[in-house]
Amino acid sequence: MPGSKNNRRGGRGMYPKTNNLQHKSGKIRYILPEYLEATEIQALIRSAPHAKAKLLMTFQWRAGLRISEALAIKANDITLDGDRPTIHVRQGKGRRDRLVPIHPKLVDAIQTAMAFGDFRRGPFFTVNRTTAWRWVKTALQRATELGSIQPGKYVGTHTLRHSAARHWLAHGIPINVAQKWLGHSSLQVTLRYLELLPDPAGDMARIP
Repeated sequence: MPGSKNNRRGGRGMYPKTNNLQHKSGKIRYILPEYLEATEIQALIRSAPHAKAKLLMTFQWRAGLRISEALAIKANDITLDGDRPTIHVRQGKGRRDRLVPIHPKLVDAIQTAMAFGDFRRGPFFTVNRTTAWRWVKTALQRATELGSIQPGKYVGTHTLRHSAARHWLAHGIPINVAQKWLGHSSLQVTLRYLELLPDPAGDMARIP
């Protein structure tokens, strides 16, 4: 399919980075990452166009995966045995491997998918980033029409990862643990998600 040079090099033209924007003055403006609340993410997944799209979005949301990492997952990367199931993310950003714990809801989704499909060979998802992006946009439109998500929000595949990070921190996951799960090389990168959760302990409400 013909496309721009940026799209052929990984879809960058379709997944704009909004954290830093160049202003006319030449100064860099910092913009917080877009995220959705847990109820909005759940509504987005329910509105996905089909089961495969729901599974992919659940992978990104529950494991905090980049879209490239989610699309590369194979059956032998998943360990469901024992009381601590994991996903082996191979050669993520920076060519680093990592293990990510699997949330019980994702375990259920994986087991259902395996019961109805043959995932013994190859990746779980034989689609590209553009298709994954379109699935999210379709789900967003449906969820917005139903009133589950407010109009005007920017939501892309990476929004699922941003939302996962904020959700973990809101539920008390230590920042250094979130760093490992997300595959960040530096804690400074993970710290930006605290800006999406400025008062995780509810301290402001306790000030007399």
